[in-house]
Amino acid sequence: MLNPLLHRRFFFALSILWLALLLPGLAARYSFGWDSSQFDRGAVNGFDIVRHQPHPPGYPLWVLAIRGILPLAGGNPNRAQVVLALLFTIAGLWFFRKLAQNFLDGHATTAAAATTLLAFSPLTCLYASSSQVYAVDFFVSCFGGWLAYELWCGRGAGSLIWALPVIAIAAGFRPSGATFLMPLLAAAMLRSGALKTRPLQSVGAVAAAALCWLAWLTPTAFSVGGFNKLAELNRVQAATSFAKTSIFYGAPALTHVHMIGEATIYLGFAIAAFLPLLPGYLMRPSKPRHPLFFAIWMAPNLGVLYLLHCSQPGYLMASLPPLALLLASLTREKLQSARWIAAAVAAALLVTYLPYERFRDMNAHTVPFLFLRATPRISRLVEASQRDIQIAIGQMPGPNKLVYGAFQRFEAPNIRSVTFDFPGVEWRDDSRAPVPENIQSVAWLFAGTEIPSHLRERFPQLQNTAGNQLYSFWTVEPAGQTALLEALRKSP
Repeated sequence: MLNPLLHRRFFFALSILWLALLLPGLAARYSFGWDSSQFDRGAVNGFDIVRHQPHPPGYPLWVLAIRGILPLAGGNPNRAQVVLALLFTIAGLWFFRKLAQNFLDGHATTAAAATTLLAFSPLTCLYASSSQVYAVDFFVSCFGGWLAYELWCGRGAGSLIWALPVIAIAAGFRPSGATFLMPLLAAAMLRSGALKTRPLQSVGAVAAAALCWLAWLTPTAFSVGGFNKLAELNRVQAATSFAKTSIFYGAPALTHVHMIGEATIYLGFAIAAFLPLLPGYLMRPSKPRHPLFFAIWMAPNLGVLYLLHCSQPGYLMASLPPLALLLASLTREKLQSARWIAAAVAAALLVTYLPYERFRDMNAHTVPFLFLRATPRISRLVEASQRDIQIAIGQMPGPNKLVYGAFQRFEAPNIRSVTFDFPGVEWRDDSRAPVPENIQSVAWLFAGTEIPSHLRERFPQLQNTAGNQLYSFWTVEPAGQTALLEALRKSP
């Protein structure tokens, strides 16, 4: 058991360690992936949902916030996104600590320990330090969970008038987290009796939230031609995504099974810090408190992920806070021991920073790649990849350069990210596309470390001039560019 003074010093030291690990992410220059490059386009080139700047449903307040803090981020929209992600994560952890202290009967040490383990989750670290929007779901889940538990226990009705509008505004940054939270908030309000004891205040809070939601949704809808057009864009976007992964939308059964496996792997990484504590609980199991509360909190998000679509770890961020709180309540005795807390943090750091990319080629969705993309190592590897590509492009002769690419992976480099981050280059994702007459040098960019065999056989002079486990960049010496271009123009 920690005494109060050691408790403060211990958790302060862990907070400094956490920030020291994440703050280097603020040096990001390049897009993390497909979606982040679309947010960049929306912030810099103009908000246009039809052109996926960004994709539906639009995330208007996220794009607006990127524009607002661009001057503080040196004019770099990716860095601005990292700033936003870190701020949403810190705010979420603040409210999670308040929630944990209330849920764990006011025990400050256990609440601080639970918050610390949530902070050191590989997923929390990843989405707090990369240019991605999923930290919004994390914040909304923490904040909404705190509000819902207050209502669940017969308190918190006085907070409705400001808390519900906060959630509605957060939906303008990313709507899914607030949408998943609606069943829990509705159940908590009904259980609290606030509609009977404070009807005017409760109805006023719901009305204020609705107005805040409409305040960002209405201009977003009119930007694409009205609510019907926005609804159609959203429907197409959802159906396209679901068709790739869900058996209910026509995907093969094996594809759906693979998705379930991937989601389960991501879930395991999400709770990595709590895994060392679970054997003790399993030896002396106890019934969780308020199981219905947790079920309503997690079911909407997990239901969508397991039944419809889970293409990346970020979709789990709305379920991470309830999972962390549930596990903290089951292992609360261990969370009062500095040694167990340190062991749990050490386990999380081991899982987070293990070099999975060295185990196997990252060209496919192998298990090591699934491990890697659930940790902040992936963001550092992506950033290093983009820096290397910039150097490799700079070494190609002439101002007019063409790069062929065969890469559709979510993480950069992909055709969406490179066309934003390297606008001075002609990019083609079809290797059969003809070479324009003004092109003075050509190269190929592939996911993974290998070049296709047919290309190797046709152009044995190609050299791998840059690359890591995520990508490889192939071209020839400057003196050989003329002959290579002539061969390509004769037979693309």
